[in-house]
Amino acid sequence: MRPQLVWSYILWCFSWLVLVTGLPAFESNLTKWVRLRNASALGCEGNMLSLSCSGEEEGLKINSAFWGRDDLKTCLPEKHSNSLKFCPPAGNTLKFLRHVCEKRPFCTFPVSEMFFEKSPCPGVPKFLKVRYDCRMMSGMGAR
Repeated sequence: MRPQLVWSYILWCFSWLVLVTGLPAFESNLTKWVRLRNASALGCEGNMLSLSCSGEEEGLKINSAFWGRDDLKTCLPEKHSNSLKFCPPAGNTLKFLRHVCEKRPFCTFPVSEMFFEKSPCPGVPKFLKVRYDCRMMSGMGAR
């Protein structure tokens, strides 16, 4: 074999070896950043809700938030009343929760219109649904 081909083959083998052994290390670093994926929390109006990660070096990453009523089974009032109807989600809930809770190891807040914005459905019992991840603080840069 010619020396040029030998070096090309060696370089190709080395590149392949680095690629095969290097990717799992990179992938495991990514999974170390995300400790808890797609956790969910539900809070009924008038109660407190807590979002938490297990370690103090971890932080909340809020993925979605719904404040309103999109079904007639969740958080039923003690007395079924005529006020139980659908209520569209409030617009800035996700942005507000990210501002208040994101990158903190835990966050506790009241589920109420006094904390969130007023909804277009006064008197309708609402609830808050949140989906979040727990990430290592070093991995919090990406949204």
